[in-house]
Amino acid sequence: MEIIKRDYNGCVVDVAVYDISDIKSEVLRLKENKNKAHNIKTEETLNILDLCAKKWLDRDYSKKHVEQLARITNQSEEMVLFELQHTMQGLLKENTKKLIEEELRREDILDNWVSTHYGLVHRQPRGLVFHNVSGNAFIVVPISIAMGLISKNVNIVKVSKDEPYFANVFYKSLMEIDESIKERLSIVYFDSSSSDIYEYIVSNSDCVVHWGGKTSRDYMANLCAKHSVHFIEHGPKISFEVIDKQPSIEEIRGIAIDMSLWEQKACLSPRIVFLNTAIDKEQFLEQFKSCLEEINEVLPKGYYDYFSSIKILQDRQSLFLKNIDNPKFNMFCSKNSDYTIVYSEDFPKNNEVDMCFGRFIYVCPYKNKEEVINYINTYLKGYLQTMGYCGDDLEFIEQVTLCGVSIVTKLGEMSLHKNGTSHDGIYNLSELTYVVSYQKD
Repeated sequence: MEIIKRDYNGCVVDVAVYDISDIKSEVLRLKENKNKAHNIKTEETLNILDLCAKKWLDRDYSKKHVEQLARITNQSEEMVLFELQHTMQGLLKENTKKLIEEELRREDILDNWVSTHYGLVHRQPRGLVFHNVSGNAFIVVPISIAMGLISKNVNIVKVSKDEPYFANVFYKSLMEIDESIKERLSIVYFDSSSSDIYEYIVSNSDCVVHWGGKTSRDYMANLCAKHSVHFIEHGPKISFEVIDKQPSIEEIRGIAIDMSLWEQKACLSPRIVFLNTAIDKEQFLEQFKSCLEEINEVLPKGYYDYFSSIKILQDRQSLFLKNIDNPKFNMFCSKNSDYTIVYSEDFPKNNEVDMCFGRFIYVCPYKNKEEVINYINTYLKGYLQTMGYCGDDLEFIEQVTLCGVSIVTKLGEMSLHKNGTSHDGIYNLSELTYVVSYQKD
């Protein structure tokens, strides 16, 4: 193992780089602890996660880490704190208990054989779970770890070079509560080009959870298929909002919040707002602009890394020059790169959707909802996740979910993952366990 120093916008992080022998030791150690993890009562794990969440919700405890994460993720401290508090509230015991009840129907099914009409049923852990984590949003770290622990698996988590910090400090906070966590959890980093390490881990795993982009997703999917390993994929995904009836100012403010959180790096962040032509576009755009400015006062952008700002300015210029004589196009921007609203009567192509990061969004009018359906089927199918919706057309919701949208929310709640809502069309606890039945009667 080699310790290297990485500089993230002035935050220097010690990163332990694992080689193949280190990985083999960790995998073998965890595999030996499968039965220990299986025998731990669910209540015990929920208590550990609850105490850990309360630690992070204590501002005195989290302050230093918020400062570091702000630099690493190029977000403001206000934004990181807001995201962190929202994430940790999900790990409080009252919420994890609801999560189990919603996803598995009863909490004791993880601990016991429970009665059913044919006899007994139980859920068993899959075994060793490999979590391949991206660095786009640190929320995936506690979610993936918590799901792995609650489901009684042993877990090896590979962090991203883009953000290796949070997983390690979150692990240490769990260890401060119960050192035995190390028997069922390991945090590692190795270079993503190390195909021999990936091959070894996947071939020795019972399940792989992947968070990340298309290239890494396809690579992991092929490895899992090769070794017949259960594969759970999260990402890459694209989300959007549909305004089908006149929104209130609070609802417009909700859109501004949706596109500001995680600086649009999360799968649930909207890239496009589809606006019904019956709504006054000038009034909407002016109110939207005002709401973004208002949100920026409370949750400002981070400017530790100037490259992202330069890219936004370049994308603005590129679109402006491309559409300089286009009467169906307009842009509403801050003087810096705080926000960018692109109004376009032509729906964006894939490369234009890919510009939508760092509070950069398309607003596109539609006359008929079939236009939206046709567009997402043509350009976004296979990548759909969340739709923020202002309207009351259940048939439209039926159609977009048939296209692949897995979550429909109110405006302003796209990042609010309520207990029991699907995650990319699945329940993680269900996927991380398997059902066993005893036909006793």
